[in-house]
Amino acid sequence: MEKLITSEDAAAYIDQTLLRPDLPESSYKQWLVENSRRKFAALFVPPCYVSLASIYCLETDTRVGSVIGFPFGYTVRHTKIQALKDLIDRGCEEIDFVVNISYLKSGNDAEFLGELKDMRGYSSKRKTVRDEPVVLKGIIECAYLSEAEKRWAVEHLAKAGIDYVKTSTGHASYGATVADVRLLAASAHGRIKVKASGGIATRKDMEMMLTAGASRIGTSAGADIIADYITMPEL
Repeated sequence: MEKLITSEDAAAYIDQTLLRPDLPESSYKQWLVENSRRKFAALFVPPCYVSLASIYCLETDTRVGSVIGFPFGYTVRHTKIQALKDLIDRGCEEIDFVVNISYLKSGNDAEFLGELKDMRGYSSKRKTVRDEPVVLKGIIECAYLSEAEKRWAVEHLAKAGIDYVKTSTGHASYGATVADVRLLAASAHGRIKVKASGGIATRKDMEMMLTAGASRIGTSAGADIIADYITMPEL
C-alpha cells in the first residue's frame, strides 16, 4: 500500500455506504448532497435509490453502487440476474452481490459457478452511463466460512471473472478482519481484488485493511475517515 497523504488519496479507496432501512428519502438526499462532493470511489445506496444517486453523481468521478441478494444471498439465480438488469438500467455502476453461501458450503460447483458466470456474462454485455464496464463484487460472508471455504470461494469468483471478493455484509457475527483480508489476497494471486467491509470505522482500521491487501474499503464512516487525513496528516 502506498502511504496515503491527503483526504482525496483516502477517499479514492472508499465505498461510502448507506443501506439503512429506517431512513426517509429526505435523509438519503441529504447524504448524497454531502458525500457526492467528497470524491469517494463509490456511493452505495439501496436499489430503490439508485436513480436518485445517479443524479447526484452524474457530474462527479464518484460511481453509483448498490446491492443484490442482500444480506443472505439465497435469492434464486434468475432473480439476481433480473435485479442486475434493473440496477444497471437505473444507472448503477458497481454492484455488490451476496453469493449463495449454502451452495458454497455444499461445494456445489455447478450451481455456485453457474450463478457467478451468469452475473458476469450479463454485466459484460452492458456499459455504465460513463461507457465503462460494470464492476461486480461477490460478498462471501467470511464469518460463516472455514479457511478452505474462503479459498474455494476466491477460486470460483476469479474463474468467473468477478472483479472483487468482498469479506462481509456487516450482518454476520463479525465483519472484516486483517486475517481474512490477508487470506483472500494471498488466495487471489492478483486475479481478483479484495474489498474489506464490516466494522471499519477509523483511519487506523482502513490502513490496516489496505496493508493486509484490500484494494477497496466499504464503510458508512467514510466522511469521518477522510476528515482524519485533513486534521491529522501524519500519524
